[in-house]
Amino acid sequence: MIPILLSLIPPVVGGILALLCNRVPRIPALAGAAGCIFGALCGLGVVCGMFFQWIPAFSCSIGGVACRFDLLSALFLLPVLIVGPLAALHSLGYMKGHDHGKSGIYWFFFNMTQAAMILVTLMTSAVSFLTAWELMGLMSFALVAFEYKSRAAMRAAWIYLLACHAGAAFLIVMFILGSGNSGLLHLEFILFLLGIAGFGLKAGFPLFHVWLPEAHPAAPAPVSAVMSASMINLGLYGILRFVIHENGPLAFYGWTFLWLGLAGAAGGVIFALAQKNLKRLLAYSSIENMGIMCIGLGFGFLGTANTDVVMAAFGFGGAFLHLLNHAVLKGSLFLCAGSVFKSTGLLNMDLLGGLLKRMPWTGTVFTFSSLSISGLPPFNGFLGEFLIYMAAFSGIANGSGALFAMSLASVIVLALVGGFAAGAFTKAVGGVFLGEPRSDAAAKAERPTWSMIIPLLVFLALSFALTMSAPAVCRMTAPLTEHFSRLPQEDIMSQIISISDILAKLGLFACLIFVFFAVVAVFRCMLARGRVEEIRGTWDCGYARPSARMEYTASAFSQPLCDLFTCILHPRKKLERPHGLFPASAEIIVETEDAATRILWKPLFRLIAKISDRIHVIQSGYLHLYILIMVAALIAMLAWGFFFTGESVPPETGQPPASGINLIPEESEVSE
Repeated sequence: MIPILLSLIPPVVGGILALLCNRVPRIPALAGAAGCIFGALCGLGVVCGMFFQWIPAFSCSIGGVACRFDLLSALFLLPVLIVGPLAALHSLGYMKGHDHGKSGIYWFFFNMTQAAMILVTLMTSAVSFLTAWELMGLMSFALVAFEYKSRAAMRAAWIYLLACHAGAAFLIVMFILGSGNSGLLHLEFILFLLGIAGFGLKAGFPLFHVWLPEAHPAAPAPVSAVMSASMINLGLYGILRFVIHENGPLAFYGWTFLWLGLAGAAGGVIFALAQKNLKRLLAYSSIENMGIMCIGLGFGFLGTANTDVVMAAFGFGGAFLHLLNHAVLKGSLFLCAGSVFKSTGLLNMDLLGGLLKRMPWTGTVFTFSSLSISGLPPFNGFLGEFLIYMAAFSGIANGSGALFAMSLASVIVLALVGGFAAGAFTKAVGGVFLGEPRSDAAAKAERPTWSMIIPLLVFLALSFALTMSAPAVCRMTAPLTEHFSRLPQEDIMSQIISISDILAKLGLFACLIFVFFAVVAVFRCMLARGRVEEIRGTWDCGYARPSARMEYTASAFSQPLCDLFTCILHPRKKLERPHGLFPASAEIIVETEDAATRILWKPLFRLIAKISDRIHVIQSGYLHLYILIMVAALIAMLAWGFFFTGESVPPETGQPPASGINLIPEESEVSE
């Protein structure tokens, strides 16, 4: 346990040193980045040892705080330890130019967020876990609000903080009810729903996702990469660690995850299509991919409930593999978006274009990551989705009734989601990197520094490595599949072996394709070497030179698809019509508000505001009224304890009973 805890010391020390040297040039950046990178390297050694079974699972108590490190912790800690240092390295170039007074603050909160995420994966008692959970939320809130002079950034930060505290409130209630003897009917279902709400606010489940499209455009790009690739996964970790119980209703778990996944995947990709802000598009893509993971988990639990070994193994295996693939790809895409913003100062895809000439490495990495996250073969993003497809096909072949219908619906939805995702990222690649620049900022884009390019190349290498090592990843995560499926170990292992064989063939196919294109590229370069190209004028039908006005903008590209979902998107259009025989300009502006915000949260907040205005009279300024309210609250709490808990002073002892609330979960509540 000590080595993994040692990974906390470098980022904490580096963050404190960066804050203390806030006004000293270069020291905050060097101290912060070095602390984050060195701490991640220490943790990666332990995580790799866990995956290769060199280190067994262990638990301990340090100062009365219960800690545990097992394969589930290692799986969710891996994206934290990979994305964090690469985002820190990218921050060296991204934060260049900020005044020294803000640089130290940034690195302090960045490193503290990294340390808090590590703590979340290690804490097992309710009090310590909630402390680490709240610390993670507060530290990342400061990063979202980093550009505090911007009203949009502060609005996004407050929405994110509200989501964090609301999630924590649900979790507190869940832990208290789960540890106490409340006698409530269907307590297991209530605890599950509370856990889904509490952790779902962090994971970006449908209706609870509203902070993602607000926080990601406002936060610095390296912070967005960490939050999307690492932090939202911890919501899923919390559900698997504290909410899913060994003797729980497996079918209920499966149906809940399946419905959440289908809604999240479909809704996320539809709203991604309608975005013109690059980081906002990536935020909705994270919601979509979290939905795909939930679909995999849903089939895993449904396969377990129906003793379908194929469905369970392929469902869990696909979810765990897609989690790692999404972390690498989304980290890469957000850092590419950060490079674009640093070079141009823009994120509006309608005002960009032609950046591939100025930023070839960024454009190349963004293109490959876009192809992969769209689920196109033979890239690594396709492999996890392929396993989930196989789980759904097993439901079609062996299921009946509702299971057959939902399996068929899942295949259709996954296919549509993949197509729409390809359309959304085609829009992003074309609108940002291809064509002609559509603004002076895009035409004069600065080349990113090597500290911003190197993390992108590392992510590209990791994507290729995950494609080749997917069979090994499935074998390493096999104990998790065995644990959550609760089916005979021999049957699960036989399916894991078959999955590994399938992934090995897909990896070999991908390798051959990559080698083919590499050979073609090298051969083309050899043929072009030493040749003198002569440019001659041709008859061009009056078309001499393309201009940005002749191109489709990103919004125009996706508008026909968005028009199909007007009932969901409810876009607001502002049209500037052309006038005269030779109009100077014509413009259409389309804005899309999140459906959950429009339908649920805005009316709810207006209702809360009205109630607050009504009860505002209580704040009268009179001390005796405040004392009266406190006394009334105490009487109400005593009445609740006496009439509803049924606890009273035993007459034989005259001593009050113990509270009955144990905030440390039992061992059965923790995944082995």
